Amino acid sequence: MSETGEQTQGIVVIVDDDEAARVSVAQMLRLRRYAVQAFSSAEAALAWPGLEEADCVVSDVKMPGMDGEEFLAEMTRRRFPLPMIMITGHGDVAMAVRCLKAGAYDFVEKPFEADVLVACVGRATERMALRREADELRRRLNVLSPEEHGRFGVVGRSRIIQDVYEQVDVLAKSNAPVVISGETGAGKEVIARAVHAQSPRCDGPFVPLNAGALPETTLESELFGHTRGAFTGAESERAGKLVTASGGTLFLDEIESMPQRAQLQLLRVLEDGLVQPLGGDRSQQVDVRLMAATKVDLQEEVRRGRMRADFYHRIAVLSLVVPALRERRDDLPLLISHFLKQAAVRNGVPTPEVTEKALLDMSRYAWPGNVRELKNSIERMVITACGGVAGPFTPDEANMAPRLLSLPATPGRLRDEMERTEMTVIDAVLRKNHGEITATAVTLGISRRALYERMKRYGLEKTDYRV
Repeated sequence: MSETGEQTQGIVVIVDDDEAARVSVAQMLRLRRYAVQAFSSAEAALAWPGLEEADCVVSDVKMPGMDGEEFLAEMTRRRFPLPMIMITGHGDVAMAVRCLKAGAYDFVEKPFEADVLVACVGRATERMALRREADELRRRLNVLSPEEHGRFGVVGRSRIIQDVYEQVDVLAKSNAPVVISGETGAGKEVIARAVHAQSPRCDGPFVPLNAGALPETTLESELFGHTRGAFTGAESERAGKLVTASGGTLFLDEIESMPQRAQLQLLRVLEDGLVQPLGGDRSQQVDVRLMAATKVDLQEEVRRGRMRADFYHRIAVLSLVVPALRERRDDLPLLISHFLKQAAVRNGVPTPEVTEKALLDMSRYAWPGNVRELKNSIERMVITACGGVAGPFTPDEANMAPRLLSLPATPGRLRDEMERTEMTVIDAVLRKNHGEITATAVTLGISRRALYERMKRYGLEKTDYRV
């Protein structure tokens, strides 16, 4: 925030021994909503306690005492990875080139247009925001303990997935049919299994069946069973999934694909609990809870005449929506860590490290294939790992568009996201350490003072975490 309370574009440090030039650049950037700290020497900038928290440094090359090249070397030695923009005179270009080779972000030659420097600062601050975002993601891969990863075997601690956990608790107490909706790959069956596992039917079977993957006759046979000779190829009697699931839960995926004749037959079973196999004349009593999953709006299916209204109202007594992965992006680090470890065990290799670029690519990807696509991508990265480093992130070809989120990649927006991530991590570690400041600071790798400042910023009180 700026001194006026407005959201800033970032914190820029200006270092120049020429007061007129220093004031001019500072004013130029402040007009563009940057917070500016100006210093007359590199030594003074290095002594500033807030230097590590800045987003960009704009430094003259030729200065008395420590010059720009030496300033960059000292920043590198101290491991301050701030992007540095070097301001050069006509005769300083050779030194600026050396600085670029040594790690400087860019250089601007005097005299320069204001928009040239502002654009360069904008690119540099955005790069710093992305780097910090990647650092936070990497930290969150390892900060939270396994018991903090989620509930019911579902990985996630975001607010939206915690709402789902609460709904699971409620649905588990009922015996009524449930429709679970959500995009392909979002984890509808995982949630259905969670409801079953928490319900009084947990000791009974959980029987899944994809209603959209089978021809009509085969689907009816799978559901209701058949007698010998009921149709061509029925060489022996077979019990259907409704009988197999008796005492437990039948999970029907892609319920919108079920033919209307099968809908009517299943509706009768749900009404009276009696199953009659294909080709048979005797019914069998069953006790089944139905959970159905869909990726479409079933009410729209009813309006279009593709689903019977009476069938819809019978199966949709209760409902639950599983959020898409892009709606629960706070869970990405947990999911990445979870799938990395799983894939490493499956492939018999140590858990590999993930590069900054891969983390950033994954954090900004839209994940149209949701959690399933993430799991498959991580599997590929582990299989192609080299030297303990996971392979590059490559989206599933079936989900190539859209690759990136349609969010403005502005430093202000990125900073909001980073602050939200930082608050989530601090909250989790404080909870784990029961509000102990020293232990929390050590875990996070920051000083007690820095931790207190962040807690004050986010309104976190240590007394709220004490048991």
